[in-house]
Amino acid sequence: MTYALLQTSLNPPPLDALQRAFKAAQAFSVSAADAMFAADDAFGILARDLPEQDALNLAGALAAEEIPVEVVPERELSRLPDASFFLSAQLDGPRMTLFNAREDSQIAPLAALSIIAVGYDQREVRLDLIFGEATVRFFTTLEKFHSHHSPEVAGRFPSERLAQFVRELAARAPHARKNRGADLLLSANPGDRLEDLVSYPRPSAFIEEIVWLLWQLQQSPAARKSAEHS
Repeated sequence: MTYALLQTSLNPPPLDALQRAFKAAQAFSVSAADAMFAADDAFGILARDLPEQDALNLAGALAAEEIPVEVVPERELSRLPDASFFLSAQLDGPRMTLFNAREDSQIAPLAALSIIAVGYDQREVRLDLIFGEATVRFFTTLEKFHSHHSPEVAGRFPSERLAQFVRELAARAPHARKNRGADLLLSANPGDRLEDLVSYPRPSAFIEEIVWLLWQLQQSPAARKSAEHS
C-alpha cells in the first residue's frame, strides 16, 4: 500500500522549511529543485505514492517544520470520473440544466453540487463542477462557454460571463466548496486578467486540489454521519 501526504490547509508551505524537511526525512534524493517543485505544486497534496515508512518519516519531518500533514492511504483518495463537456447552462430554481454542443441536455440538482473549481492549467481556463463525492463531473472552458441559456449571466467579454456564472452558482449553492481559483475569481476586479488570476503551474496541480477538496469534504461531520448510515 502507498500513501499520500495531505496538507491541513491550502496555505503554501515555505520553501526553506520544505527543503529542510525533505532532507531530514531522507525519503527522497532531495535537491533544491525537488523542494522548489513541491512548494510550487502545493495545492493540498505535498507527496504521493510513498511507501508507509517514507510517508511517516516525511510527515514527522514536516511537523518539525510546523507544516502539518495527514498521512492518507492512496486508495482512500477520490478518483475523478471523466468530465462531460458543456457549453451553456440554465439555472432554474433548485436545479441546473447543462447543454452540450448538440443542445443535448442533462439536469443536475444544485443540492448535489459539491465543488466549484476554476483554473488556468497552462492550457486553458476551465470551470469544473463536481457533484456528490466525485459521482459526476462536468466542465467548460472560458473560450467556449456561452450564456445563451442563462439570461442572468451578462458581460461583454467571456471572462465577465464566466465570472458571473460562477457567482450565480456560488450564490445558489452556498454549500459547495470552492477551489483557490474560484475564490480568487469571486473577489476579482473587472480589469484583472483571468489567466494570471487563476493560474496553476500544471494540469496535475489543478486536479490534485480538487482531490484534496473532496478529501476534506469526506472528513466533514455530515459526510461521516452519512457514511455510517449507508
